[in-house]
Amino acid sequence: MNAFWLRTSTGLFAVAVLALAGQAPADAGIQPGSLVPLVNPVSEKGTAGLFNRIVTARGAEIDPGRAGVHMIRPIEPTSTFAPNTPEIYVVIELKQSAFDMFELIARFILEDPDGKPVGTLLHTDRAHFEFSDTGGYMLLKQPEGGFPVGNYRIEIHYGEQVNEISLMTLVRFKVVTTAASSSPQP
Repeated sequence: MNAFWLRTSTGLFAVAVLALAGQAPADAGIQPGSLVPLVNPVSEKGTAGLFNRIVTARGAEIDPGRAGVHMIRPIEPTSTFAPNTPEIYVVIELKQSAFDMFELIARFILEDPDGKPVGTLLHTDRAHFEFSDTGGYMLLKQPEGGFPVGNYRIEIHYGEQVNEISLMTLVRFKVVTTAASSSPQP
């Protein structure tokens, strides 16, 4: 049995257990540090389909701005981070709340510096959305020794499995030796 944490836009956490025989978790058999093929979705616009806004940021917090709705707000949105950044968040705002429950999977990948069509999978995170959720976040914690300098991509997948069909969009960010030139995202 494998247990993992699911995040909702209300900031509450719940534990889910995969106990059904024959139901493998996403990325079954792919460990962090493994090379994975880099697949591009039909569109790399980021805010197509389900999404109103997707940004990388240094943090996230609940913004109870609208009556009865809890929005997740990015803290210090940017596409450039320093190697010593404690956590990198991808904050998602949905166009509308869904009519059903669904899950998004984020794969944080360090792209090959030579431009080869492979990258190093660093981490996979999940967010579980329910009927009234309007957003959420997924995150990557700093690896031991800091983030390697380079170009990163976050693949956003819909559903419980990771494959070419489930890939919805990409979000990109960079880790540079100095984050003084960090650029805010729209």
